[in-house]
Amino acid sequence: MNAHIARSEPRGSVAVPGSKSYSIRAAVCAAIARGDSAIENVLVSEDTDAALECLEALGALVRRQERSVLIRGGTLHPAVSLPCRESGATFRFLLALAGTIPGRTVLRCAPSLARRPLAPLLDAVRQIGIECEFDAADGKALVSGRQLASANVALRGDTSSQFLSALLLSAPRFRDGLSIELSTPLVSKRYVSMTLACMREFGVDVAVSPDGSLYRADRAEYRPARYRVEGDWSAASTLLALGAVAGDVTVTNLGPASLQADAAMVMLLRAMGADVSVDGESVTVRKSALRGVAFDLSECIDLLPAAAALAVRAEGATTLMGVGRARDKESDRVAAMTDGLRRCGIEAEASGDEMHIGGGAGHGAVVSSAGDHRIAMAFCALGAAVGDVTVQHAECVAKTYPGFWQDVLGLGVRVEMDEQ
Repeated sequence: MNAHIARSEPRGSVAVPGSKSYSIRAAVCAAIARGDSAIENVLVSEDTDAALECLEALGALVRRQERSVLIRGGTLHPAVSLPCRESGATFRFLLALAGTIPGRTVLRCAPSLARRPLAPLLDAVRQIGIECEFDAADGKALVSGRQLASANVALRGDTSSQFLSALLLSAPRFRDGLSIELSTPLVSKRYVSMTLACMREFGVDVAVSPDGSLYRADRAEYRPARYRVEGDWSAASTLLALGAVAGDVTVTNLGPASLQADAAMVMLLRAMGADVSVDGESVTVRKSALRGVAFDLSECIDLLPAAAALAVRAEGATTLMGVGRARDKESDRVAAMTDGLRRCGIEAEASGDEMHIGGGAGHGAVVSSAGDHRIAMAFCALGAAVGDVTVQHAECVAKTYPGFWQDVLGLGVRVEMDEQ
C-alpha cells in the first residue's frame, strides 16, 4: 500500500498501544512460569503475534482476549518450527530458551532479520555447551537443547542488548544458575533494565555487579503473575513529533518514569525548543519553532526516524550522534532516512556514527519506507508538515503498530491509502 499524506493540522488525543518490548518479555516469562498468567494491555501486532505463536508451539497454552492474553506455562517442549517472522526479540529470546529445552528445536526468521547481527549470541550459547547451527541464507536456526548445569559465559555487549536479555530470561532454568560477564561495554542499557524489571514481576531476581559488567542468576522458578504492559514510547515518538511539526497532539497511556529508552523523546523535544507538557500518563506537544541541536541517540536508537523528521522543521542544522547501530534494524535506517530526506529537498548526510540534517522547509516527494515501520511513521509526520508526501509500502507499520494510520486519521492527518 501507498500512503499519500497532505499538509495537515492534527489535533486531538490518542492512546498509544502497549509496549512491544514489555509484551514479548512478559509473554516469555509467563510461558516459563508454571501456572496461569494474565498479561493486560498487551500489544497486538505482527511481532507480538509471532512471539505468542512460537510460545504456543513450545507448549504454552495461549488464550487471546480483547485487551489481554492468558498464558498457562511451565510445560515446554521442543518444536519442529518456530516462525519468528521479523521479530528480533522473539528470535533471539527463544533461541536461548530452546537451548534449555531437551530436544531439537528449529527457529525460522524472515530474510531481513536473518541479515541482522547474531554472532555474539551464537558464540555465547555455544560456550554454554548448547549445539546451535544458523543458516543466514535460509533464515533457520537448529538448536539442540538439553538440561544445563551452572555455567559462566562471556558476552559482547556492544552489538545488541537483546543478546544479554535472551540469556537472562533463560538463566533461572540452569540447574545451578548462570553467570554472564560482559567483555565489552553494554549498549541500550535500559532494555536490559526492562528485562530485569519484568523478571522481578514474575518472581525472579538477578544480581548485577556495581559496574554493570557481571550478571548472576541463580536457579529459580518463575511464578505466574498478572502483568500490565505500559504504553509504548517508541510508537509514541512519531505521534509526539507529529504534534511538534504540524499541530497539537496529546498521547496518553505513557508512564512518565518508564524504563523504556525512547522516553528520551521528551528530552529531545525540549532540547529542540518544542512546547511540551507532561501530565501524569499524558504528554502534549504543540507545533513549535524548533531549533537544531546535537543529540546522542546511542541509548535510544529507535528514535532516529522521528528525530530526523523533527530536524527537518528546525532552524539550523541538527547532528544526531550514536546512529551506527540503526544500520542493523529492519532496514538500514540511516540510509533510508537520508535518502527520503534528500528526496524531500533536505540536506542530509551520514558519516560513521553521525547523521547531519539541515533544517529547511522541505517539499513533497515519493519516499520508500524500506519496509520499515518506523521509517513509514516518521515520513507521515513529515508529510503532515510539508504536504504531498507519498510513503511506499506503508502497510509495514503492522509490525508494531497496526492501528497507526487509523489513529493519525483520527487526529486529522489527511491520509489516503491505495494499492501499489
